[in-house]
Amino acid sequence: MKNTLMIDMDTEREDPIRITKPENIVETITDEESAKKMVLNDLTTVCNALGTLIKVGEDSNYFSGEKSAQMCIDYLKDNFVDVNNNEDYEETLP
Repeated sequence: MKNTLMIDMDTEREDPIRITKPENIVETITDEESAKKMVLNDLTTVCNALGTLIKVGEDSNYFSGEKSAQMCIDYLKDNFVDVNNNEDYEETLP
């Protein structure tokens, strides 16, 4: 699989995090199902990239890979998972 994704963070902007793709890729998406697949592929790409960064940091003895992974999991749980309403989460899984 080949996927291109650019993540830009600038805390001085109104929208501090921007995720973009090359224009020619986005223009080919014409229906909701294709858009959903693209977003899922982008999530997969981000997760793989995050795993690679964690591994590089651990292999270079910069930090513990386990602690870094847990930090990311905690962030996602705290910001996106409503433990009181897991039904919504389970319905969105592919």
